[in-house]
Amino acid sequence: MFARPLARAARAGRTSARRFASSSTSVAGSRLATRLTLAAAGAAVIAGTTYAFLPQAHADASRITKAGERIITLEELGKHWQAGSLWVAVDGKVYDVSEFANVHPGGLRILLENGGRDATKLFHAIHPPNTIKKYTKQVPCVGVIDPEELAVLASQRSAEDDRIETARRSLFGVDSVVGLSDFERYAKDLLPLHAWAYYSTGADTEGALAENTAIFRRIFFRPRIMRDVHDVDTSTEFLGVKSSIPVYVAPTARNGLGQPEGEVAVTRGAGATGIFQVLSHYASRSLDEVKAAAREGQQIGWQLYLNPDRERSREAIEDAVAAGAHSIWITADTVTLGKRETERRLNAEANPAPNGKPLSRERQRFGFSAHDTRMSWDDIAFVRKHAPGLPVIVKGVGAWEDVVLAYKYGADAVVLSNHGGRQLDFAQPPMKVLYDVNKNAPQVLHRKNFNIFLDGGVRTGTDVLKALCLGATAVGLGRPFIYAATGWGSDGVEKAVQLLEEEITIGMQLLGVTRVDQLGPQYLDTSKI
Repeated sequence: MFARPLARAARAGRTSARRFASSSTSVAGSRLATRLTLAAAGAAVIAGTTYAFLPQAHADASRITKAGERIITLEELGKHWQAGSLWVAVDGKVYDVSEFANVHPGGLRILLENGGRDATKLFHAIHPPNTIKKYTKQVPCVGVIDPEELAVLASQRSAEDDRIETARRSLFGVDSVVGLSDFERYAKDLLPLHAWAYYSTGADTEGALAENTAIFRRIFFRPRIMRDVHDVDTSTEFLGVKSSIPVYVAPTARNGLGQPEGEVAVTRGAGATGIFQVLSHYASRSLDEVKAAAREGQQIGWQLYLNPDRERSREAIEDAVAAGAHSIWITADTVTLGKRETERRLNAEANPAPNGKPLSRERQRFGFSAHDTRMSWDDIAFVRKHAPGLPVIVKGVGAWEDVVLAYKYGADAVVLSNHGGRQLDFAQPPMKVLYDVNKNAPQVLHRKNFNIFLDGGVRTGTDVLKALCLGATAVGLGRPFIYAATGWGSDGVEKAVQLLEEEITIGMQLLGVTRVDQLGPQYLDTSKI
């Protein structure tokens, strides 16, 4: 009875392995593909065998525990996998998320992808503690997983678990990393496939993702010589915070998918090197946890996604203020989520729809229920009202005209960003927007009461210098710090900052400057932008 399902699982494993290995830069890519293929088939056999020998008496839905909780079999759980009848299991308890799915902060898709199964590992990787307790009234517990079946689940290891463990055992010390690209190259083998798909991919054809980095390769320096550059100072200050280099940690969600400590590891690395961090609204660790791990005086900004229910936004802002957030960073470019095609494809190949399954005709929901589609410039005042005295930054600006409007409506800063190429495909790269600001609105540059930040595509110290030459106050990096923490925890983050500081110092000396405020457009050739 398991022959056809097992064959499908093995085929899915081979497809996933081929796709995963084909894009790998690791020298062991082909060997990894073979291991994944064999392991996927083996895992399917194990899963089938496990199910076959589970006590069938447990199908009796009337069984209850001594505490009065209904006992639910994995077979019954597996029947509730679609919208309208959606259950997930976490830590042995089964929750009905059918109604909550429509307002789930992380969106409907991830619940559908994990409906009808045990999601404990994923849940703890992407959610702060006490998340379930926070939503108890909205997410009813309908029972507990059969204890015997739960024990079997706990004892199982997947082929992916084995692959990651093998990669970690062979990982060299962090001092052998010589550039930020190394962190990405080695993190790939350390991450679950779904995590790599989430972190690394962009929207649609990934044109915006590619151009974010490519534009830096078309901007050239005009170095000056015969200058005294013996003493170089890479430090700067923005939003009242001193920083060892003009770089900060940009907000990125779900850091816990690759690093058990999640954003806490990044906080420790940022604190050790004296740079600023912005925590994502959808971080794996809470602002309270991150602040507890921070050094004395270390400041943490907090990113905000405005909710259509402004009462929820008010509560979230006030909670962040109470937790000690330094500033509020409104993300404005996610009124709906971009179609992240490569991520979808990787996940679909790993978990394909069964052969012969009819077309799903359920109405597609293109919006994102937790994000407001009715945002306006007046929201700057709304945030400021509930976070009095804190800097308010607008993130996700993709046109120079909106930089001018943000300044007009009282924002303390903007972040030129296309969300790492994950939203609107072929949205202008942030460096092009910064170039346009120089041409069309130079009056908003270098103001004491208004900062311009940039994130997206920055991978070297010279990229940082190019942005500063065009008037950026500082630049944010997201993915490189995720990858650094995935492989080496806080030491990896610290190493990444060391590399950037070295590259910035060398670049400044070769340009002929000793302070970041000496940088300007006269040091660039932008004719090929």
